[in-house]
Amino acid sequence: MAALWPQHPALAVEADPCGGVLAARFGLSQGPGLNRLAAAARHGAPVIGAALFVQQLPLGFNVIAGPGDAREAASAVAVLAAHPEAAVRHLAPVVVLDLGRLYVDSPALRLLPAADAVVLVTHPSDEHLNHLFTRLPDLQRAARPGVIGLAVTGKSRYSPPEIADQLGAPVWAELPHDRWGAGALTGRMTGRAWVRTRLGQALKVLAGQLAAAPQPTELRTVS
Repeated sequence: MAALWPQHPALAVEADPCGGVLAARFGLSQGPGLNRLAAAARHGAPVIGAALFVQQLPLGFNVIAGPGDAREAASAVAVLAAHPEAAVRHLAPVVVLDLGRLYVDSPALRLLPAADAVVLVTHPSDEHLNHLFTRLPDLQRAARPGVIGLAVTGKSRYSPPEIADQLGAPVWAELPHDRWGAGALTGRMTGRAWVRTRLGQALKVLAGQLAAAPQPTELRTVS
């Protein structure tokens, strides 16, 4: 979604406390990345600009990649969460954070209050929706009011309005199962042709919706 942000790609930050995958998936080096950003933000001084921390993905946008080691990743995310304004706000006009699974006691939970939009990605099967139903109230309390929406992946016997009504959060996007689009995002394909896939087009629509929404600030968080 960061790659498809209107006018100019957003900056992607891989802030999954369970460990990053982008460096290994796309053949990037382990640094610069999230560890260096955390070191710069550790004392709470604003970090201005992302040039010292980014690498470019073959898909055509910049990313601050997380370390593959879960202990390192969790430590770095905890630093960002302690100073979200200083660590993230001034990196780029629009920042998209991948927070991984928002499990109980995840250090990434403390980033939610700073987010203008939180997109929760889920499969619309009964077991996944039930897990989200039980988890969503805590996430809604952690985030600012009205900023959480859902992106459902694949087909469901429930309509988006039914899912929204049962879970108490709007469905912002339906993401198709698309092996070509998934191939690009998992490193099996490179280049910009992936934006024309069904998944790429669905993500482009979602990015456009988020960009057009009246938001007070420019920090966008995606989980």
